[in-house]
Amino acid sequence: MDSDPKVLKDEGFNMFTVGQDFGKAVQALQTGLTALEGGSGSTPPWGDDDIGEKFGVVYEGLRDGMYQSMGSLAERLAGIGLAFTEMGVRHERNEGDEDAAWRDLTTKYDGQVEMVKGVHHERRRQDGEL
Repeated sequence: MDSDPKVLKDEGFNMFTVGQDFGKAVQALQTGLTALEGGSGSTPPWGDDDIGEKFGVVYEGLRDGMYQSMGSLAERLAGIGLAFTEMGVRHERNEGDEDAAWRDLTTKYDGQVEMVKGVHHERRRQDGEL
């Protein structure tokens, strides 16, 4: 896998920040709408007559669903950022471990391995490959 751990970590941090900023924006939207709606106990701006009540039922249902989904999205965006960051750290650690293992292996056996002699070796010698 060809990936850049620094990019994963940097973009993970950026995605986490987007999630946090989106969460703050959702909170500001909720606060603003609550202020516009008149708070608890007061008559809503759309009124409390028959049409106003029907509008309120639809509006409040959509509003509450929006609050839930937007809050969930903010959490998920931040979670994706954390996952990217962790992926970068793990990839970096894995690359270091694999590089160390490869260096250890090649240091042990470099120049010490001989090709096995046999039918295959004889055919390659006759074909001029060896």
